[in-house]
Amino acid sequence: MDLKLDDLQAFLNIYQAGTFTKAAKDFGLTQSALSQKIKRIEDTLQTAVFIRHPRSLSLTPSGEKLLAYAKEIALRQDEFLKSFDQYNQELNGVIRIAAFSSVMRSMLIPLLAPFIRKNAGVSLELTSYEMHELEDVLKTNKSDFIITDYEPSLGGIESIKISTEEYVIIKAKKHPKAPQTFLDHGPQDNATSSYHKFIGKKLDYERAYLGDVYAIIDGVAEGLGKAVMSKHLIDSDKRFIIQKEKKRYLRPICLSYYSQAYYSPLQERVMALLSSL
Repeated sequence: MDLKLDDLQAFLNIYQAGTFTKAAKDFGLTQSALSQKIKRIEDTLQTAVFIRHPRSLSLTPSGEKLLAYAKEIALRQDEFLKSFDQYNQELNGVIRIAAFSSVMRSMLIPLLAPFIRKNAGVSLELTSYEMHELEDVLKTNKSDFIITDYEPSLGGIESIKISTEEYVIIKAKKHPKAPQTFLDHGPQDNATSSYHKFIGKKLDYERAYLGDVYAIIDGVAEGLGKAVMSKHLIDSDKRFIIQKEKKRYLRPICLSYYSQAYYSPLQERVMALLSSL
């Protein structure tokens, strides 16, 4: 029983494309050829790897296991071939990181920019998501690493606490009579409710949604309401007053990625950098 490298690459291509039709078009193969490759995989594993929907695909539990394996095999081959290029002495490749907005601009870009400038062969894809979306981003292979303010519960992943973030309530100095409205990203943003639950206060308040952490900061500055905000984002901003509480609300910042037997030199360097936050 064996899995052909070409079939594993076809599996990765189909998953990346989202449908057999798009994969056939993107990679210059017929749908029949791709279907045969997946059939060989499924015959070898004695299980299905894709669930076919009318306009999309999703992975079965076996397909999720195969995804991690196929990515590792492809990575090992890529690194092996590069080792025979005597002129290639630099790190190269793409690193994809997904995170929530309050750490993206303030922490990740300043941390990673010097590394990217020094390694011309490395490209970086940073994407901001709502907190509740990040586990699915990792699970569906849209990113290599995710950063959350909690430890994800996905199976087969490694999670490392890399920093801590303090949350506070902020209000505008120029608008002391701002409404008792708390500004959040959207309906599923639980920052405000989690904060009040932690400090033990039950308040009646309205909510308004501005979609982005920096829009929330500007909204508070303009007197649209209050907000539960990452303290490091407004520490030096003279427009705000921090509401004093007896308890400090701290949340972890966690780096998560799928556990692999092998990590490329680029992945190891990036994980070390992120762990230094």
